[in-house]
Amino acid sequence: MRFLLAFFILFVGLNLFSQPISDEIQSLSKHLIERSTINSLDYYYIEEGVGETIFLLHGFPDMANTWDESIDELSKKYHCVAPFLRGYYPTGIPSDGNYDPRLIADDVNKIAEEMGIKNYYVIGQDWGASVAYSMFNLFPDKIIKGVTIAVPHPTCIKANPALLIKARHFLKFANEKKAVSYTKKNNFRYIDKLIERWSPGWTHYKSTSNLIKEKFAMEGRTEAALGYYWSFNKLRKDKSFSEFNSQIPQMPMLTLVGKEDGALVIGQFKKMKQKMNTDFELMIHETAGHFLHREDVDYFVKAVLDFF
Repeated sequence: MRFLLAFFILFVGLNLFSQPISDEIQSLSKHLIERSTINSLDYYYIEEGVGETIFLLHGFPDMANTWDESIDELSKKYHCVAPFLRGYYPTGIPSDGNYDPRLIADDVNKIAEEMGIKNYYVIGQDWGASVAYSMFNLFPDKIIKGVTIAVPHPTCIKANPALLIKARHFLKFANEKKAVSYTKKNNFRYIDKLIERWSPGWTHYKSTSNLIKEKFAMEGRTEAALGYYWSFNKLRKDKSFSEFNSQIPQMPMLTLVGKEDGALVIGQFKKMKQKMNTDFELMIHETAGHFLHREDVDYFVKAVLDFF
């Protein structure tokens, strides 16, 4: 009797305190959004499809629903999970402001563990690519194959005049006191300017950027997004972080880059052909920019399916 009473109390308690996903949060994606507690943060992620799992990791300035169109197709064959990475609405903001890509890599792997997933594919774009590279180093036995978009392997990123011009937003965001107000100025006009410069051929980006700006305007969210840059500025002086980044992935890997990407130098991607000592493919899209996966969804999906 006591056992039944305890079970009843536990069952009622779980139902009282578990909160469904709100309509406002669910409206962020055409696909189902779920929630888990990961490393003391409420983590939200898009989930669709069955089969082997693909984790899709977004970058800046972006959100997990950047993968919605890709998931339409990929979920026909795979179980797709696209987290709103730490600090990005609606996932929680870490109180310590820590956005070390190794920690975010652990976040993603813990989502996999909670789901009971032992092996999985990883796709990352922009900062999501940086997290992907960390996952390649931390969990090589768990990752079947990896795909990165718009960011070369860290060993291939070398400072030169061309890179300093293209990646000048790093300098803009370096000053933590001024970066937030500058980014928010004129209804986040700088967000639009970055997208226009990085993907000059992506003319229909406004509906995407409007939603991003709406969420960045929420308390603490601009600081969280820029926190990825601030954490990187601190980590790049850390010898152990440099040594970690110097590791070469051991699993089969595909890197995609748009020839018109205004954020990075194409030549640094080509160096990966000499650096990578695993099964490696480089695909350069002739007309796409930084957001290749949005600019040419069919190209991106076909490349991924062929590689997987």
